[in-house]
Amino acid sequence: MAWSFPLHLTFKGALIALLLGLYGVSPAIAQKTGSIRVYMQPEEGRARLFPEAVHFESVAHTLSAQAKRDLVGALGRSFSGDSLVVDLAYDDEGKLLGYAVVSEEIGKFRPITFIVGVEPDFSVRGAGVLVYRESYGAEVRKKRFLRQYVGKKQSDPIRINRDIVNISGATMSVRALNFGVRKVLALTEHFYHTPQSAMHP
Repeated sequence: MAWSFPLHLTFKGALIALLLGLYGVSPAIAQKTGSIRVYMQPEEGRARLFPEAVHFESVAHTLSAQAKRDLVGALGRSFSGDSLVVDLAYDDEGKLLGYAVVSEEIGKFRPITFIVGVEPDFSVRGAGVLVYRESYGAEVRKKRFLRQYVGKKQSDPIRINRDIVNISGATMSVRALNFGVRKVLALTEHFYHTPQSAMHP
């Protein structure tokens, strides 16, 4: 995709606009709001979640219409998209360490791009915010909030005032991440619930 920038933009401004464009955000909107923060790239996120990994294998999956209806019913609300790209993490002996998934959910107005690390037993290894586009509520990217997700499974509520402590002024973002984590867990387990070798083929 080719991006063009107004002539009055500096090189730095054009570079920022390009980065934002890569995340699906209009440079014009980004400049107008000035609220978009890119905290890390997906590669950095998965490296933080799986520091012992020496190899990642990206696999793309597509949901059937029926499977999506079933997942929507289980999650209690709809979600966009019918595909999922999973990065399988392996150590130096070829052992599967888990799954890294990048996804997005709408906060109050704009998408939050995040990454979730899932253990082979389908519990959360960790989570991180890659791109935050709202004017307020960026506290959801902090470790003290995100560590609440560690160890969570599909059987957990992952809801405000149940097992996740809310952040004042960021309720919509917290709800978005809560659903996003539950969605990633559901999708990952859907595609990988069948017994598989713990070793890389």
